[in-house]
Amino acid sequence: MQKQNVLNLKTATLAVLTVLASANTLAADPVVFRFSTVGDSRIDPTVAKADPTILINGALLPQDAQWLQNTKAWSRILRTVKTQHSSMLFMNGDMIMGYGKAAIPPSWSTTAPATVNDVVNSDLVKFYTQYAYWRGMVASSLETGTYIVPVPGNHETQCNSANVSTAPAASQVPCASGKKAAVENENAWRANMGDLIDDLSANVRFKSVTGLLPLNASGLTSSTAPTSTTDAAISTDQSKLSYSFDVNTTAGRLHFAIVNTDAVGFDGHAPTGWLANDLATAKTNGAKKFFVFGHKPAFTYQYLASGSVAAAGLDNDVTARNEFWKVIAQYNATYFTGHEHITKVDQHPDPTGTYTTMPYQVLVGAGGSPWDAKSSDVTVDPANDRSYIWATVNVHASGRVSMGTFGFSNTFGPTALVERINNLQ
Repeated sequence: MQKQNVLNLKTATLAVLTVLASANTLAADPVVFRFSTVGDSRIDPTVAKADPTILINGALLPQDAQWLQNTKAWSRILRTVKTQHSSMLFMNGDMIMGYGKAAIPPSWSTTAPATVNDVVNSDLVKFYTQYAYWRGMVASSLETGTYIVPVPGNHETQCNSANVSTAPAASQVPCASGKKAAVENENAWRANMGDLIDDLSANVRFKSVTGLLPLNASGLTSSTAPTSTTDAAISTDQSKLSYSFDVNTTAGRLHFAIVNTDAVGFDGHAPTGWLANDLATAKTNGAKKFFVFGHKPAFTYQYLASGSVAAAGLDNDVTARNEFWKVIAQYNATYFTGHEHITKVDQHPDPTGTYTTMPYQVLVGAGGSPWDAKSSDVTVDPANDRSYIWATVNVHASGRVSMGTFGFSNTFGPTALVERINNLQ
């Protein structure tokens, strides 16, 4: 694994980033394309779950309490990504709190809502207003050269029966027991994020933002879904939840695939059959590098210095996870993910032994959500396990792919380069 720890978050400054970026453009192998990725900017309405450093006098700021967004951290990440001149920013899910059901309450069909409060506090309206606030925060990126590519997370697609709703009883819609994806929530995703995905086919806005044309945009539909695979458990249209596209650069064609890891009927799984077909088609179309984005990790980061962390993602079903990673290894793709509110960059072999590549999993779920590593935890990387961190990926003229992770402490110290990977692919 070719990586090196470069700077400590406590000592590096944003000025260093500028110097590094300038030097990079003058190097023998210049950067010809750049994108960034991070996940999990939503916060929890429960103060007890919030990081103390975002509380004011023991309470959430009124705007964050209303919109359930870590506005301060997410704003700073967006601002810094702009200075890095990334053409795209992939948001790896959990941009809203969600977790209710974005449906019309059954009681409204026979009894009109009694008050405005009944309406605005319904889960349906909360989904849409939380999306609206998040879209407002990222809107300026589209005007300054960074296209936003959304990845669905479990908070967007799932309804959580344990979620405490403040909606009046008549404005609530019951969830199935546990955490289960709901078609109403997938529809809310399409209504609020679909325009960004549609543009990958329409090309107009994507080209105006990045200067590039997206190619071969495709989504998981009934016609593209493979038969006789576990993907058959998916029971709803996924065309704007699992999708892909290509971008041509002077270093070759790049392929980007987004997978929904919590589809209706398939919670906690990736659409591996569709992904295998998608990557094969991309290779036939001339793709040289492959990047896959999904909310839940394939391999849970064991961040505790002692003890274990329960499986947090696709590894809740090890057999299915292994088949997913075999596809990643076949194409030596890089898998970018979130869900765990922490950062870990590491390599994993193909568990099936079919392929000898060692693809990277880049876990960057540190966009502002409540930390997985509590302040009392002793972790394996205490300098960074409670820091806001994202990844910025560089494609070089030679075709080499490098990556830096950048971030700042949970006390909002200076931004720094955390880790550099010289050969990601």
